[in-house]
Amino acid sequence: MQIHWHDMKWVGEEERDEIEGRLFDLADQGHNDLLDVRISGNPSRHKGHTDHEVKITCDARGQEIVATVSAPKIEQALHDSLEKFKQQVRHMRSRRKERRGPRGRSEDTERERESDA
Repeated sequence: MQIHWHDMKWVGEEERDEIEGRLFDLADQGHNDLLDVRISGNPSRHKGHTDHEVKITCDARGQEIVATVSAPKIEQALHDSLEKFKQQVRHMRSRRKERRGPRGRSEDTERERESDA
């Protein structure tokens, strides 16, 4: 998995390392579905508006995940967007698991094998 930072010069190196560590932990949970993560931040350019927007976009196998959050402080927007991203990844993985169904032999197959023997 690759992580790309765009327009996030106001985020310190220590905070970047922490965020990247959390993303790698999420990716290393026995899955290889997260391919490319992009983190971008935009301070509001409207007069009187002080919210910062952070957007995390990820190419995952078969789909794109996007988590966007606005908050008064960039640190809060970054933290909240990461939490939202983690929820979306977990939801994607649970849906995939449900569609696949249980692994291994089904009970019907086992009964057929026993009756043939």
